[in-house]
Amino acid sequence: MKDETRHCPNCSAPVEIPVGETKAVCHFCESRLRFLPEAGEMEVVRTREEMKYRERVAVRQIVLQQQLQKEEAEAWRRTAAQVAISAAPLLGAAVARGVFHLALGRRPGCIGCGCLLPLLTLFALAAALLFAALS
Repeated sequence: MKDETRHCPNCSAPVEIPVGETKAVCHFCESRLRFLPEAGEMEVVRTREEMKYRERVAVRQIVLQQQLQKEEAEAWRRTAAQVAISAAPLLGAAVARGVFHLALGRRPGCIGCGCLLPLLTLFALAAALLFAALS
């Protein structure tokens, strides 16, 4: 059987549709087309420009999410550094300095993972505040 030739409704380029198929792609404008046999017409499902726009929007969303994550991490680092500075009189200069550098990301942490020192510092800070409140 022979392929049926129709014209793209988006750009009017000839589009060959195999017999029995209802979907096609225009090779000129790259629009996705659907053949409606009962009406004998072609319908544009999605144009190339629309697909590119959707891709650009998706990429922009990913970029904005990454930027937001970086900003939140930086805000967390600043807050942690401020806590380390304010806790210096309670914890001692050496521990506060270590927490400050850790909060700014200047070193990986006490044992390489970066989680033990902040946890111990927070525990010591909580204990010192509790002790100060009870006294």
